[in-house]
Amino acid sequence: MPTVTAKLSEDGLVLNALFTISLDLEKKLREEGKPIPKPISVRALIDTGASGSVVKSEIAEKLGLTPIGVVQIKTPLSKSEKGDECYQYSMRMGMPEHQLTYNGVFVASGLAGQNIGALIGRDMLQHGILIYLGKENQFTLSLL
Repeated sequence: MPTVTAKLSEDGLVLNALFTISLDLEKKLREEGKPIPKPISVRALIDTGASGSVVKSEIAEKLGLTPIGVVQIKTPLSKSEKGDECYQYSMRMGMPEHQLTYNGVFVASGLAGQNIGALIGRDMLQHGILIYLGKENQFTLSLL
């Protein structure tokens, strides 16, 4: 089981991650002889309070992705009671130095005012194990 252990940063449970296109899209582009977009490196915050995983909107734009759906999300910064309408994208997040990869759906949002490019939510965490060692000021994440 791929595992990463890291110290907490002042921003919390943060990991460096690479975002790229989904495996299916990569296969299609290779078959068509088209270029594969380069991965984008961001800081990703593990957020057990987030039901879904989120990336900054510009990541999907830089990768040239087409939305696969739309979803309403509620955050403390939502402009209405219903929340904000955001696009969903099929993407791949990886941490190559730890052989950790996740293929799934990410919601694109602004993540305004935060020093991160992505949130790792419970939709991803349900496929693994998260251990928080408070006295050691560290955490471990494993994805199945």
